[in-house]
Amino acid sequence: MGFEELFMASKGQPITYNGKEIKMIDKINLIFGQVKIKIFFLATDSIWKQGLILKTKGHFEVNNKTAENKVVFWEDTAPAEFELSVNSKDKTLIIYNVWETEDGMLHYWHNGGALHVEVEDDIRTYYCNDGYPDDDFDDLIFKIEIKS
Repeated sequence: MGFEELFMASKGQPITYNGKEIKMIDKINLIFGQVKIKIFFLATDSIWKQGLILKTKGHFEVNNKTAENKVVFWEDTAPAEFELSVNSKDKTLIIYNVWETEDGMLHYWHNGGALHVEVEDDIRTYYCNDGYPDDDFDDLIFKIEIKS
């Protein structure tokens, strides 16, 4: 299943697929401009390397390092769980999944790429589909806990 055509038809807006809301990105409106979040990598099931991107108008702080506007975490090199700070000028955090194929390039949003998010209090669980045209949403599964 290629979701790319469905997202093009919806002009990038979320769609309903098999009774679930499917998105290209997740956008979180933060209560405060500076928050701590905890990321948990739960599972991967893909032939390709899996990761996630966090974006904001501002910067991220992790392990005493600062990244401006965007940061990428790969499931094969990041710890299984870790914390970081988000310093957002517009109180918005954008999250989406990415993958790397044999070409060594970062890929997202095409072919089968999509995500489904389950929200419970301040914890969001992401079920991600990479660019392989299927609809199992198990290529990358991770959680983000907003700690404020």
